[in-house]
Amino acid sequence: MDHELFIKNYLQPSADGLARSYTLPLPEISGLKPCGEFIVQGHLDATFSTNIITKFESDKGFRLVEVYKNTEDQKQAIFLRLVGTMSLVKKGFPFLFLDAAVANLDPRTAQKVELATRVAIHLPKADSEHKKIFYDILNREAAHAGFAYECRELEALPPFWGPLWSARATGVDLEIIKALRSSAWTAYDRLCSETQPKADFDYRPVQQQMVFKNSQAEHQLFKKMGLSVPAEAQAAFFSVLVAGV
Repeated sequence: MDHELFIKNYLQPSADGLARSYTLPLPEISGLKPCGEFIVQGHLDATFSTNIITKFESDKGFRLVEVYKNTEDQKQAIFLRLVGTMSLVKKGFPFLFLDAAVANLDPRTAQKVELATRVAIHLPKADSEHKKIFYDILNREAAHAGFAYECRELEALPPFWGPLWSARATGVDLEIIKALRSSAWTAYDRLCSETQPKADFDYRPVQQQMVFKNSQAEHQLFKKMGLSVPAEAQAAFFSVLVAGV
């Protein structure tokens, strides 16, 4: 073996193939700076699931992780694409998760459908004061923008997770994602400014739920939809969203 060639050629960095014309402006968080980039990809059967992830931190302690993802089976012409999904947290406060998907699959029925855009927002481990501040602002801004939305409990998730807030639009509607990312940041910023941080806030239940349980549940959901996504790839993606707090 040629040792010099091994040293020079062993493993080249993967290329970032994201079409940047479809990325969205970041929420207007003061002092936000990138502090890590990740490429996570899973390949099983005919399905590729590719994640382009960037981590940001602000000078006021906000941590934002943003995801652009494509899970697709080109043979079946089915896909689920995350466009600007994000997690946001400030130490001492609950996580905010915003899941922004454009897909020709319905995650509730696992059936192929007409192309649609869906935004889902979670605030796990929020107390009653957090929820009131956050959801009052989010509801008001969504109603003002004319977005149809709903807020419901999910039996599949533990009680500490809290309700799922969601909005939906037909076709590819990146504007609703852009608007709700901004509204979610406004609501979260208000939550942090009007309540006190908890020095002993325990993030472990959320992290364990995401990495070990939700990854397996989504592996099964993708399977029902005709997509093959390893649970390990989902766990890696979720770990970037929730680690490092």
